[in-house]
Order: sequence, then C-alpha cells, then structure tokens
Amino acid sequence: MNSLTKKKRLMTIVSLFLMGVILYVFAALSAFLIGPYGSDLSPFAVVTITLVGGLGAIALGYGSVVVFGGKVSLDLNEFVARVTMCKQVIEIADEKKQVTRRVALWRDFGLYMPALVFGLSLMLAWDVHNLHDPQTSFFYPLFHVLDIFSKPVATDHLSRSIEVVLVMVVLIGIVGIAPAMALPYFRKFKVTGVNSGPFHTNFLFLVIGFIVGIGTVLTLVGFLYNVLWVGKGPVIYHYVLLALLGLSLHYTLGAFLARDRSEKMIMTKLKVTSGKRIIRGAVVIQGSQ
Repeated sequence: MNSLTKKKRLMTIVSLFLMGVILYVFAALSAFLIGPYGSDLSPFAVVTITLVGGLGAIALGYGSVVVFGGKVSLDLNEFVARVTMCKQVIEIADEKKQVTRRVALWRDFGLYMPALVFGLSLMLAWDVHNLHDPQTSFFYPLFHVLDIFSKPVATDHLSRSIEVVLVMVVLIGIVGIAPAMALPYFRKFKVTGVNSGPFHTNFLFLVIGFIVGIGTVLTLVGFLYNVLWVGKGPVIYHYVLLALLGLSLHYTLGAFLARDRSEKMIMTKLKVTSGKRIIRGAVVIQGSQ
C-alpha cells in the first residue's frame, strides 16, 4: 500500500468518524437543550451515550463484514444458485482494475453505504412503529422493545436515551447484514451470473420493485419533512433521525476497516474449494458471426 493510498484511507476513516460525532452533537442539542428534556439531562451526557453507541456500531460493522461477508456470503451464494438453478462465475480483478475503482470506492463508503444503511434502518424502525399494536399479540413484545418512535416510558431521560441508542444499534445491525454480505464483491471481484432469470420476468420484477420503492421513498420523505421542517413530530424524533444517521456512518466506518480482511477470506476460500455453482474464472462473450 503506497503513501497516497494510506493517506486516502486515513482521510476516509477520519471523515466518517468526525461526521458521525458532529451529527451526535446536533442531535443532542436539537432535542435535549431546546426541548422539554433540557432541564433533566445534559446534552453532553447524551452525546457521550450516543458516542459509546457509535463505537459499538463501528465494532458491529467490522464484525458483520468479516462474519457475513467473509465467511457466510459464499455459502449463501452457493445455496441461492442451487435454488435458482444458475451459476455464479467469480473473477479476481487484477491490481490495475482495482486502482481505477478507488475513486468510486470512497464515494461508496462516503455516500452510498451510509445512505443505504440509514434508509433501511429508518424503514425498519417505521415499520416496527406501525406494527406496534397490542393486536399483534405474539410479536407485540418484540415490536414494543424495538419501537424507537414510541412515547417515552422510562421515568428518567438518561435511561430512555440509553434504550434508544441500543435499539438504533440493533436495527442497524439487522439491516446491515445484506450490505455486509455484498460489500467484499464490489472491488476485488467481478461476479457474473449464468443462466439467471429470463428478461421478461426480470423486467416485470424490476418495474414492480420500482413502483413499490417510489412509494416507500415518498413516505419516508414526507415523514422526514414533517419531523425536521414542519415540526409536527415529537422533539425526540429530531434526536433519533440525526443520531441514526451518525450511527450509520460509524457502522460504515467499521465495514471499511474490515473490507481487506473479508476480501482475503473470500480469496482463500476460492483458491481452496470451488462449488458446483460457484466457479472461479471468467466469462467471455463472443460476438455473433
């Protein structure tokens, strides 16, 4: 690793960490200084609690990428390929191809992955809130525990803050499994699917997913607008949204630190074994005569 690469890596680490801390400070000031909690809980205490949760999110991101990305992803890929009756050809990219993708790599870690983890966490949290109803019977206790948008029930706001941070870290850990599995394959590997689904079914599912996704995005945009700009939501929502984004950045930082290790683990498994559906090689498409 040359000095320029080390400098960019260090800048990425510092940027993700500081952006998360800044969001924690804004979250605490907006909810616990000017809000009704100001007389009961110091914003400094809230920032400290959230930062501890952020350190946990970093460790969680690192562990998720190592365990799910480095150890589990190939086995899951093999299982999915068997179910769908297709093959996945994995080509290990050379150093030249990796160099050309370094700019996109920072963009992925600086923008795409935090936005993905934050968006999915917010969707899951909002779904849990909407399903938080006694009529859900068996699942009600679980939904009740994971509902960060519910009205505070703790007698002191310090306990409430700790509970909220723990729930946000759990939600990020749940939704981060899928990105953690996919992450190692974006830089060092080129994955090509063979005999996958036909065009018309793929296109149909794409359109359905697009329409459903647009509806979800519009719902979330409306929710964010009502909370942050119109101010219709409880004051605690300001803290939850900003802190959740900060935790997503710190989860991404942990994933960034684990990237190299997970790639090496996958390369080792590819060199030792090759499944019937997961093949190490390259796909060459010849033009028609």
